[in-house]
Amino acid sequence: MGIDVMTASANTDQALLGALTAAWQTLAGFRVAAPQKSDLFVYFKSLDDVLTGLNETGGIEPVETVMTHVDYLAEKAGCHSAVILGGGHFTADPQVILDALANIGSVLRMEAQKRPEQPPEGIPEDVFALILEAEAQLAGWCSREKALIIARTVLQERPHICVEIGIFGGRSLIPCAAALRHIGEGVIYGIEAWSPNVAIANPTNLVNDDWWSKVDFTGIKQAFFRFVSATNLTQQVRVVEAPSGRAAALFDKIDFLHIDGSHSAFNAAEDVILYASKVRPGGIVVFDDVNWQSTAPARELLAGFCDTITVLKDPDSGLDICAVLRRR
Repeated sequence: MGIDVMTASANTDQALLGALTAAWQTLAGFRVAAPQKSDLFVYFKSLDDVLTGLNETGGIEPVETVMTHVDYLAEKAGCHSAVILGGGHFTADPQVILDALANIGSVLRMEAQKRPEQPPEGIPEDVFALILEAEAQLAGWCSREKALIIARTVLQERPHICVEIGIFGGRSLIPCAAALRHIGEGVIYGIEAWSPNVAIANPTNLVNDDWWSKVDFTGIKQAFFRFVSATNLTQQVRVVEAPSGRAAALFDKIDFLHIDGSHSAFNAAEDVILYASKVRPGGIVVFDDVNWQSTAPARELLAGFCDTITVLKDPDSGLDICAVLRRR
């Protein structure tokens, strides 16, 4: 017995909807966004666009393989393949549809893995390329999500004076510098002592402080400078090699501030007092590791004169890990 997929796309067949969700995720590898409401007919029309793109770039083999599954589905539905790829309505056995989605998805996933990772929407290719290079080459913990938010924010806000407290390996500074280079204006001042003594001058916890006392800061510093030079970011990056408390007097007004230095209660609060107070009204403050108990007083201070724009959460624990705020 056949199934009218108009009804199935209206959430009456959970198995089909689950397969359709997975199919849309596969198309995301080709920069195709799923609609708010899953629709099988729209999926196949989008699939046609992907196949056209693959044909244009020489991906003949995966196109031919996908078409064998589309042709089989069309045969069972009693229509022409052009109807399906044109977004036309058809009726078919549910299992035939599920098999077609699974087989097509398998082919496209394999093809997507062969292709260079594509930049997300709103991120220029040159900026995304540097984010990927920084991930691969530099030390640090800046997640892809955080790097993209930093880059998007800089591209949108077009700040002139950016300050990052705590460069470490540079993985969060590079997205900002790359975005500044793309828009053709602005500089980022990175403040970093690269010193174990400075890193543990004010305690956080035993495990954290022990780790920082053993870091190879010299090697990390050298790798950062090599990266900045090799990627032609020297016009955008300025380094102040000093504890953040000593460097604050260098700045009168800041457009974009990223606080990611020592997470001791004293240092985090000091960075807010000395630097966030200099962010212009409407300017941006990115505050890292907001879930730490020691950074709670600093975040309370920020709440007194900044509004939260967005908060990044740890995908495993669900805890807040980074906040993006705008100065009132």
